Order: sequence, then structure tokens, then C-alpha cells
Amino acid sequence: MTNVSTVEQSTQTLQYLQQLQSKASKLETQISTGQQSTTFAGLAPQAAQLVNLTATQSQQQGYINTIATVNTRLQTMSLAMTNVAQIATTFQKTISTNAFNTSGASVQQTAQQLLTELGSYLNTQDGSRYVFSGNVTGTASYNPASLPNPGDLTTNVAADYYGGDNGVASASVDKSVTVKYGVTANNPAFEQIVRVLNYYANNATPLSQANPTDVANVQTAQQMLATAAQQVQTLVANTGEQQANLAQLSTAHQSAQTLASTAINGIQSVDSATAITQLNTLQTQLQASYQTINLLQGLSLVNYLK
Repeated sequence: MTNVSTVEQSTQTLQYLQQLQSKASKLETQISTGQQSTTFAGLAPQAAQLVNLTATQSQQQGYINTIATVNTRLQTMSLAMTNVAQIATTFQKTISTNAFNTSGASVQQTAQQLLTELGSYLNTQDGSRYVFSGNVTGTASYNPASLPNPGDLTTNVAADYYGGDNGVASASVDKSVTVKYGVTANNPAFEQIVRVLNYYANNATPLSQANPTDVANVQTAQQMLATAAQQVQTLVANTGEQQANLAQLSTAHQSAQTLASTAINGIQSVDSATAITQLNTLQTQLQASYQTINLLQGLSLVNYLK
């Protein structure tokens, strides 16, 4: 029969054995997954910190994605505006040197071609969005159907061709930070270029240097185009500055995200070498516990009295 003291020892040893088995099982899981635990509960008391870090990481990624989208749109607009400025400069040179030249392509033909090109740039899309339509991104920014024929150089024609609204796009790029960005196709710089090109595109009468009105209109058109081209270039520069600022902000978000990710890994990850050493130690203790259990179970009052 078994000694009472031996029964107590056996019970205690079994309890200790179960604890060792539980620890060993946990270490085996950690080694196989590379993580401290697969659940937040298993990471207590750092679970709350991990939840906060994970939320921070997700929030930073959201800002990074938003900035990338805004920068893509700004880049698309910048390229289109650069071409618009070039169109203004091209036609300025055309009427400066060839307004009264009867040979070669007429001013009207050149104006018609450039007006079509200008319209395509003002209708630039980023995916399915018209980038120069304000907040009415599903509507074409430029529609020439209602432009006056032939029109003049003094009457604003924005309302005749612009299909968007005066809304300004905005985006949340940081906590409590919202940026407004973009340009609409009814911008005064664009409107002046459309006005000049539309006037000459619809003017079929050859220009005469002997006609004071023609001479005055050419001079006015040149001034309007030079001013408009400069204004568009300023818009391009402002867009580039905004892109640079957003890029810096994105870098800051990436740094914050990296810090959060590093902290998360510090909580979740397991040092495999350390875990393996601990497991080997536990296995040695388990083996010793098994031997103790066998020894205790083999003891009896008879053996004890011998």
C-alpha cells in the first residue's frame, strides 16, 4: 500500500508536471509560429498596447494611401497644365509671326487644332474622374458646344464651356489636418486661353495688317496668352510645392508606421534561440518529473518498512 505522504508528493509532482507540459506546449507553439501568442488575450498585460499600436499602424497606412492618391492626381493635373501653358505659348508665337501671313496654315486652322488639344487636356481624367471639374468629377470639365461663334476677346466664356462646379477637392492627410488641392477648368488662366483660341478658330476672315481692329486684337491676344501662360506655370509650380509637402508628410507617416511595426514585433515576436533553449530545459525537467512519478508510484508501505 502507498504511504500517505507519498500520495501527496505524487499529487504535487503531477501538478508540477502539468505546468511544465503547458509551458512546453506554449514554447513549441511560439517556436513554430514565431509569435508570443496568436490571440490578444495570450499577450496580457500588453494586449491593450498592442491594440493601440495596431490601430496606429492602420491609421498611418490610411494617411499614406490618401497622400499617394492625392499626389497622383496632382501629378496628372501638373502634366496637363504644362501642356496647356505650351499651347498658349505656341499660339502666342503663331499670331506674333504669322497673323498677317497669307501663306501656309492659316491662323484659324492653327487655332482650331490647338483649341481641340486644349479641350482634351482640360478633360484629363484620373481613372474615371475628371480632375479639372471640381467636385463634379463625373462630368466633363470642358464642353465646347456652347462657345460663342465667333465671340470676342473681352467676354468671359467660362460659363459657356465649363461643366464642373467651384468645389475644391479635400483630403484628410493627418490627424486634424485636411488639405485642399486642385484647379478647376474655369480658372481665369484657362478661360483666357479658351477665349482667344475660340475667337480665332471661328474667325474665317483673313487678318489684315491694314485693319486697325485686327492689329489691336492680335496685340491684345498676345498679351492675354503671355499672361495666361505665366499664370498656368505658376499653378504648376504651386502644385509641385504641394506635392513636395505631401511627400514629406508621407515620409513622416511611414516613419511612424515603422516605429509602430517595430513595437508590435517586439511584443508579438519570439526569440527562437531563447525559446528553444527554454524548451530544452523544460524537457529535461519533464524527464526528471516522469522519473520521480515512476519512483513514487513504485513506493509502498512494505517497501518503506524494508
